[in-house]
Amino acid sequence: MTRSIRSATTATLLTIVPSLATAQKAPVSPADYGQWETLGPATLSPDGNWLAYGINRVDETSELRVRGLDRDTTVVVRFASGAQFTGDTRWLAYAIGVSPEEREAANDENPVRNRVGLMHMRTLERAEIAGVASFSISPDGRWIALRGYPPAARTTGGADLIVRNLDSGATVSFGNAAAYAWADDGALLAMTIRTESGTGNGVHLFDPATGAMRVLDSSTSLYRGLAWRDDARDLVVLRSQTDSVFADTSHTILAWRDAGGRTTALSFDPATAPTFPSNMRVAEHRDPQWTVNGRSIHFGMRPRERAPERPRRGAAADSTAAADSTVAADSTAASDSTKTADDDVEVSDVQVWHANDFRIMPMQKVQETRDLQRTLLAVWWPDDGTFVQAGTDLMETTSATPDGQWATETNVEPYRFDAMFGRQFNDISLVDLRTGDRSTVIEKVRYFMGGSATGRYLVWFEGSDFWTYDTRTRERTNITASAGGGFANIEYDYPVEQFPPYGVAGWAEDDEAILLYDRYDVWRVSPDGSNARRLTDGAPDSVVYRYVRTMPEPDGIVMDRPLYFRIAGEWTKRSGLARVRPGRAPERLVFEDASLGRFMRADSAATFAYTLEGFDDSPDWFTAGPDLAGARQVTATNPFQADFAWGRSELVDFTNETGRRLQGALLYPAGYEPGRRYPMLVYQYEIVSPGVHRYVVPSKRSYYNHAVFTANGYFVLLPDIVYRDRDPGRSAVEAIVPAVQAVIDRGLVDPARVGIVGHSWGGYQATYVPTQTNIFAASVAGAPLTNFLSMMGAIHWSGGLPETGHWETGQARMGVPYWDDFDAHVRNSPAAFIDQLETPMLMMFGDADGTVDWHQGVEFYNFARRAGRTDFVLLVYPGEDHGLRQEKNQVDYQRRILEWFGHWLKGEPAPEWITDGESWLDRGKKLEGAGGNRR
Repeated sequence: MTRSIRSATTATLLTIVPSLATAQKAPVSPADYGQWETLGPATLSPDGNWLAYGINRVDETSELRVRGLDRDTTVVVRFASGAQFTGDTRWLAYAIGVSPEEREAANDENPVRNRVGLMHMRTLERAEIAGVASFSISPDGRWIALRGYPPAARTTGGADLIVRNLDSGATVSFGNAAAYAWADDGALLAMTIRTESGTGNGVHLFDPATGAMRVLDSSTSLYRGLAWRDDARDLVVLRSQTDSVFADTSHTILAWRDAGGRTTALSFDPATAPTFPSNMRVAEHRDPQWTVNGRSIHFGMRPRERAPERPRRGAAADSTAAADSTVAADSTAASDSTKTADDDVEVSDVQVWHANDFRIMPMQKVQETRDLQRTLLAVWWPDDGTFVQAGTDLMETTSATPDGQWATETNVEPYRFDAMFGRQFNDISLVDLRTGDRSTVIEKVRYFMGGSATGRYLVWFEGSDFWTYDTRTRERTNITASAGGGFANIEYDYPVEQFPPYGVAGWAEDDEAILLYDRYDVWRVSPDGSNARRLTDGAPDSVVYRYVRTMPEPDGIVMDRPLYFRIAGEWTKRSGLARVRPGRAPERLVFEDASLGRFMRADSAATFAYTLEGFDDSPDWFTAGPDLAGARQVTATNPFQADFAWGRSELVDFTNETGRRLQGALLYPAGYEPGRRYPMLVYQYEIVSPGVHRYVVPSKRSYYNHAVFTANGYFVLLPDIVYRDRDPGRSAVEAIVPAVQAVIDRGLVDPARVGIVGHSWGGYQATYVPTQTNIFAASVAGAPLTNFLSMMGAIHWSGGLPETGHWETGQARMGVPYWDDFDAHVRNSPAAFIDQLETPMLMMFGDADGTVDWHQGVEFYNFARRAGRTDFVLLVYPGEDHGLRQEKNQVDYQRRILEWFGHWLKGEPAPEWITDGESWLDRGKKLEGAGGNRR
């Protein structure tokens, strides 16, 4: 490998001074960051005449803006969010929070209490209701349910629920509501009541149009999992039933057909159901759910947990105790050092880690709550009282098909050992939910996509093709063998036995077809493999098409209406939208040299909206009709950006050392002056060039902030990296070095003033690459992997995951354990080349890092000291995880990054922490002086 030599002129670097031409418009400074805005969630009104969107600022203030699309009107509500229009667009409801100052001052005696705002969209008059924790508008748009907060002193029970007539303002109040839900049809409100004593608990049904209230069930039990059937008035809920023999709680399933009309009440009691296993219970961790056709109800069951046995009492207990004491005395006489099981000794909290554990102990610990809430899918058929258990293993995945007739269950057991290390395959069983009959229908599959729109077909990807299984005929069909498309993503640069597919857009209505992706296009393929045809035309000019839903599709994609697709130029990085109308060629409606996102349509009007942004163009909303012609910009975020010097971005093409064509995003410094050569920071991870159009809001808390870097006079290069198996480090060098050279060759950058920065995997590369080349004058590596031998045996503590899976088949891409290819592990390990490191390096870790063990930093620090690398500094932030969460630490780290690069790339005077470090005593004095703790 060729090693470039960094210029020896680093010590003579001069601080960049803006020229008179650029001094008229200064780059953004930290004092200005607070006003910068980002777009929050947005929604179009059903009639297409209003856009409600959120604005969040760096200073943590926020607001809701309601923009008229048929008039020049914008209403602003401070600290509001969660906007919901009524179906007729007569009203808008939204939550109103509190200011950052109020939130900071909140305590147990003065807790944060949100409000709800109501806006009449014709008059724009507003009203507010205090003390509302959640709200829901009735489907007919006439009513709103508002649930308050439980009394502060109450540990259990519900809260007040108010139902308000939106037009008249009249209200009806209910106490102790725990849950509530509107039926999809009209306005019928179901609620569960929960009191502290249990008296009055029940399920109530309220019709606000008539004022009628019905009690569907009442008891001292708890009611959970309240749910309506979609587009129907069928209701279901769980009612608890306790048994002193068990420590857990089982439930009876209560259901009502045509609630609010000629109601039919139904119930399933597991204690009396003849086929329900006695060692199982109906569990609360899975809400009961009606199937779409209303014929059955799905619920969750899990094994029962018996209550601990109580100490025995009476003569028998006394005699047993006497006998036990005699044994203990004899035992003590024989040997004072021996203790029996009946001695009063505290139980050890030892953990037993077994090499055969499928999930290691830390993973079991992290997933404890999830494990306690896992359920087995079960089905109740109310018409004949039939019960069917579909799931057999709590650790497997069981899913029902949309028609409610079938379920599939995974089985990893035949591939257990390989799955422990990232090679996940499963067998798939098909379960008849009417009879309980089950059979294995697919073996050793990695990519299983479940059932079709009707549930008749199962679909999966195997080899290079998609396959279907017909549940009626029991036939397996390769549906893409004759399509001629490349559906396997052979660009996937991980060491895997099976390449993944590009993906599935979805099923058409009535299983007419399935829409599949290849590298660029979307294919329409019948489930029997016939009539395969390409819907789009992206391949000739390398434009990627991906389907985007513009309307609800509960029964599948509607093929006889226009279909919309997001489009993206693979090499141009242009993005936009295309349309395919039945029987017509694809139409590219919008295709901009920008990043297009958030495409949506109004529910009841042909009004469409999307956002556009560029590196130097703050994101804004645009609206248009179905052909998106004449799109109109309807928002203007960050207009004050025009008062500051700003950078721009462009693509850089280069070829890595193996001859692979790659790209990078090059971000220009604010106020760039042609002819000058600037310092440059290389920020890398994997594929990052799509960030060429990303607008970055400057912030002191975002420590790798590209807008901050460019405002400080740096070019920023984001080069793409692709990997070869067992050579991730070398692959990074093979991409990064040519990318840097491509920019240097253009005369934009001073080759003596190039730095590299990255975090986590990017931090690994920012550690490794400087050991292989001297093209960098400085490096900043956040939370990096540094030792490929010790890191393979580490644990991802946040998820409890062993590193081995991530190591062999995941991001590290090593393919094998170190003992199968020791040389590969050494040649890609930064620690192995510490003696070749000549680049000044700043490394950062939080000492509670749950992703990359922070001792990777400790090891490298010790190696650097021993190797005499005096230009190495390790920052350790107490209590911080993989990413810094505390504002003080985020701000501190960004400041030190700028000081580090400022010294090594700009020649700025080095702060003392860079030249001499900081002693524990000096650190303590600084903290005490600031009123902090010197821990």
